[in-house]
Amino acid sequence: MFELFLFSNKTFEGKLPEEQVLFLRRQHKIFFYLPILLFVFLALIVIFLVSFLNEEVYQKFSNLILFLELVYFSILWLMLFLDLMVYSLTTLIITNKRIIKIEEKGLFNYERSELELDKIQDVNINVSGILGNFLNFGDILIQTAGAENKFKFSNLSSPFKIKTIILEIKNKK
Repeated sequence: MFELFLFSNKTFEGKLPEEQVLFLRRQHKIFFYLPILLFVFLALIVIFLVSFLNEEVYQKFSNLILFLELVYFSILWLMLFLDLMVYSLTTLIITNKRIIKIEEKGLFNYERSELELDKIQDVNINVSGILGNFLNFGDILIQTAGAENKFKFSNLSSPFKIKTIILEIKNKK
């Protein structure tokens, strides 16, 4: 059902000639499902509260209640859409020439960082908390020799696997 948000054909704007996408990763899937669960929870709260209204009160203010429900659900829907859009557009792309981080910050705001593989000096992993250890997600910090000396990729699933892939690709170059 949610394949639209989880699938990618591994193409992106600014792809160099002879550049091949070797690895593409988004945040852990829990960061996809949490906004959906929150949306369902907040929607059920309103439905539950409205069901306890006195019949007399509901009939007297039915137009106002329906209008407020409409506004509330519209805001919830927009927040859910924004969260899913940010999740699906925030990606880490590892190619045979560079590492690209595309981080969606909002509706019309994103940040794109690129790092050439030969500038990598060190790759660190930060897995914190019970949930991070149990579900195997964490942050990857890449130390470089450039002006911006650290690249941080947050909440990625299988960070140890990603670190191994980055170091293997770097060593092959």
